[in-house]
Amino acid sequence: MTSNDETEIRSWLTSRIGIGMSLGLETCDEMLNRLGRPEKNFPCIHVAGSNGKGTLCANLSSIGSRNGELIGVFTSPHLINIEERTRIDGKPIKTEIYDRYLNQIRLAAEKIPEIYPTYFEITFLVSILAFSEAGVDRAIIETGLGGRLDASRLCNADLCAITTISKEHTEILGNSIEQIAKEKAGIYREGNPLFCFYNKFKNVRNIFEEVAGDDLVWFKSNKTNAFETSFEYASLISKSLGWKPHLSQLNWLGRTETNFPWSPLVTSRISAAHNYESFQNDISQLDSNKKILLIGMTRKSNLSMHLSEFSKQKNFIGVVITEVSGGRNPTIPAEELEKEISKLIHKHVIITRIQNPVEAMDFAVKSASTEDCEIFITGSIYLIGHLLKEHVKRNSLDLDEIMKIHPPRETE
Repeated sequence: MTSNDETEIRSWLTSRIGIGMSLGLETCDEMLNRLGRPEKNFPCIHVAGSNGKGTLCANLSSIGSRNGELIGVFTSPHLINIEERTRIDGKPIKTEIYDRYLNQIRLAAEKIPEIYPTYFEITFLVSILAFSEAGVDRAIIETGLGGRLDASRLCNADLCAITTISKEHTEILGNSIEQIAKEKAGIYREGNPLFCFYNKFKNVRNIFEEVAGDDLVWFKSNKTNAFETSFEYASLISKSLGWKPHLSQLNWLGRTETNFPWSPLVTSRISAAHNYESFQNDISQLDSNKKILLIGMTRKSNLSMHLSEFSKQKNFIGVVITEVSGGRNPTIPAEELEKEISKLIHKHVIITRIQNPVEAMDFAVKSASTEDCEIFITGSIYLIGHLLKEHVKRNSLDLDEIMKIHPPRETE
């Protein structure tokens, strides 16, 4: 994985963060032209949605590998290192390989006339080059934002899948759930299946039905656990590809509620819920054991709505608020987050602010050990990433193995 000393090419990549985000296909389309159209060398499943995109991609990769397929997976954001965005056979590609593709992309971008791909576009292009060179049987591509104008729309998809639809990124995708649905429905390719998670709003269903017609396949589930639902959805999609829906052997850290072995003294559960819908799911899955909440979040347009589900959880006996870094949006200052959280929990619950995430986690462990309770860590994938990186460092763990999302493919 990446060393602490950035190479020149990594510095170039990091500099692209500063140009921000850009919706549109023109730049990436021209980049693919200059790179020889590598996306045409393999078929893709293209996945969009508000929540659960990455988990669905991971489940599909696991099932595909169990069927003997060599699968490439592109997801974002990453927890620790950028190589996580580009996995082949469940495992992130090596740093030196990633850098080689970055150099190819920079050379292509600097041809006259010079063009300026965004950070996300570059990571997408790296994955396309990696999958093409590896000769994957199929790639699974997660959209970055929306769908219709997302760079990932340029992948060679013969099947598309949409997870849940909720109000998110309204400043970019539109102020109504219908507008957001239209943007995500834009991943549809005529004549190919479009799988959609059944939506309770008829106006949203109408949009997908109008866009895809007979190519639309609805998915309904009665399960309440998001991970179980994702596997069920992946199984349905897999059957359409002729894959047997083997039970996923999935290690999808931070995206599903998993035990985090920070300390043997307490049980710590992590979940990178980042919006109202994901908070709603994860909080509903909590048991009645008393808990300490550790939370850190990046800026949201409607923070009070995002946090409202915490008012339904009566088993928090303490809250530790921290700050996070990473991604497009800045952290919510601990003081501001405390103000909102205090409106939702019992007034006798003690709230502690510790800006450094690692120090906050150590404090939460000490408190939970004293109180004989669990820790629930949530709010941002970047918080999970900070803690996981420290856990790996403290215990001299193999990061490549930890970031492997499933066992290698089964071949005869």
